[in-house]
Amino acid sequence: MNPRIAKLRAEKSKNCDRISSLQARNKRIDEQILKLENTDILGMVREIGMTPDQLAELLGRAEKAQIASEMEDSGNDGEV
Repeated sequence: MNPRIAKLRAEKSKNCDRISSLQARNKRIDEQILKLENTDILGMVREIGMTPDQLAELLGRAEKAQIASEMEDSGNDGEV
């Protein structure tokens, strides 16, 4: 076999291992980011004195308002 082919295959294998390692590292980093973001959000909620129930209610109302707004926008398609 051509020695260059073997060398390129070995390099490719090494690169695949590196890629896999970096993808695993990125996954761990994403998990750490999410955990820190959640901690920050919880801290902000506690800082303003909201209870988890109050936060859930606020988010529910915000979601309903957004859905209503989207329905209004889609109902006005083509109207000027």
